[in-house]
Amino acid sequence: MDKEQAKRLLPLINNREAWAALKEYLKDRKNLEQQVLAVATSELALFRSQGKLSSLVHLEQLRVNAHAILEPKKETHEE
Repeated sequence: MDKEQAKRLLPLINNREAWAALKEYLKDRKNLEQQVLAVATSELALFRSQGKLSSLVHLEQLRVNAHAILEPKKETHEE
């Protein structure tokens, strides 16, 4: 994600109510996908489920990642 993408996401990630609703939805989807993963019988189903879980985790981290891009920590150099 670049700075422009992060800036466009600010209305969503800074809206506490909307972000809480999205996080709850992502949590529910993750739980469902973990159940699918637990009973996957083919390698293809396993890989698909793992990919979906990875995407859901990435979306859960969207707020943290966007803020990290827009507000990078300043490094202190001690001599």
